[in-house]
Amino acid sequence: MITERLYYTDAYLRTFLAHVTAVEPSGDWGPHPGVILDRTAFYPTSGGQPHDTGTLAGVPVADVVDAGDVVIHVLNGSAADPGLAPSVEVEGVVDWGRRFDHMQQHTAQHILSAAFAGLLGAETVSVHLGASSTLDLALPVLSPDDARRVEDEANRVAFDNRVVTVRFVSDAEAAALGLRRPPKRAGEIRIVEVADCDRSACGGTHVGRTAEIAPLLLRRWERAKGHVRVEFLSGWRALADYRWKHALVAEWSARLTVADRELGAAFERIAREARERERALVEARARLIAYEAAERLAAAPAASHPKVLRLVMSGRDPDEVRRLLREITGRESCIVLAGDEGTGRLYFARSAGEGPAMAALLEQASRLVGGRGGGTPEFAQGAVPAGDAVARALAHAEEAVRGA
Repeated sequence: MITERLYYTDAYLRTFLAHVTAVEPSGDWGPHPGVILDRTAFYPTSGGQPHDTGTLAGVPVADVVDAGDVVIHVLNGSAADPGLAPSVEVEGVVDWGRRFDHMQQHTAQHILSAAFAGLLGAETVSVHLGASSTLDLALPVLSPDDARRVEDEANRVAFDNRVVTVRFVSDAEAAALGLRRPPKRAGEIRIVEVADCDRSACGGTHVGRTAEIAPLLLRRWERAKGHVRVEFLSGWRALADYRWKHALVAEWSARLTVADRELGAAFERIAREARERERALVEARARLIAYEAAERLAAAPAASHPKVLRLVMSGRDPDEVRRLLREITGRESCIVLAGDEGTGRLYFARSAGEGPAMAALLEQASRLVGGRGGGTPEFAQGAVPAGDAVARALAHAEEAVRGA
C-alpha cells in the first residue's frame, strides 16, 4: 500500500475524495483507530511541522502519522464505523485555519533560516513549529542589532511577494542545486524554493507567495542546548501578538496618562518609586520592632534573671515575630516565649547562653498539647493546635524555665 500525498503538490487543497485501503483498530499511536487511504491531503507530523486535523467521513481526525509509504489517520471514532470500511470512498476535510497557520510559519522559517545564514553565517540546527515556533541556530549569541537586521531582511522578502515553488528532482540533480538544507533521503527529492532567497529539500506545506506570511517577527531568543533558540511569529500569529500588546499599551497609557512611547519611562519611574517606598517601609518596620522590643522588655517583671517574657499574639507575620524576638534577646539577657493563637505557631528564643536550650524546651511544651517543633539552643519554633493550646504550651514552658 502506498498513500499518494496530495499536499506535496497542492498545499491549498482543503477537501478531497479517497478510498480506504485499511483500518487498524489501534497501534503505536494509541487505542484509537487508524485509517489508511489511497490518497490524502492531510499532512502528518514530520520535519518539525505538526500534523493537520479535520474530518474523514465526518469523523474527527485527531492525529496524522507518517508510516513510511502510508499515512495513518488517527480518528476520534469507532473502527467499526461502516463509513470507514476498506474500499469505501470517503471525503476528507482539512482544518484550513490550522493548515494555513502551519504554511505561514513553515515558509517564514525557510526565509528566516536563509536570512540568518546569509547575514550572520548561522546554520539552522533544528526547527520546531508548534504552538510556539522556534529555530535553534549555531550561534554563540544573538545581539538585538543582528536580530533586527535579520528581521528586516525577512520582511523585505515577504513584502516583495516572491513566488514559492515546489518541484521534484533526482538526488543527483539536488546535489547540484546548492541547497541550504540538503536532503536526508535518496531518490526523488522535493525542493521548495523561495525566489532569490532560499532553496531547500523539504516535505512540508508552504504558501504560494511570500506576501501571505507577512509580517515576520522575532519575538524572543535565549541560549538553549549550546545554541541560540529564536522564537518567531508570522502572518496571523504576528497580528494576534500585535493586537494584545497594542491593547495592553493603550490601556496602560490611558491609565498613566502618558503617550504610548513614554510608557517604558513611566513604568521605570513607578518601579523606582516603589523601591523607595519599600525601603522606607522596611526602615519604618525596623523602628517599630525596636520600639516594641523596648516596650515589651520594660513591661516584663524584673524579679528573675534572666527576664522571662511570655508573648501571646494573633495574626502576626512569622518573619516579623522572628525579628521581634531577635531584637528583644539582643537588647538584654532574657528568654522570650511567644505564640500566635490564630495560627498555632510557637517561637522560643533566648539571649546567648541564658537558660535552657530552646529546642528541647519547645519540643517538650509542644508535645504536651499535640504539637511539634525544633530548632537550636538559641532559637526554636513549632506548631500546636490553634487556640488555647498555645497559651497552655507557653504556660508549661514558662513554668519549666522559672523552675530550672
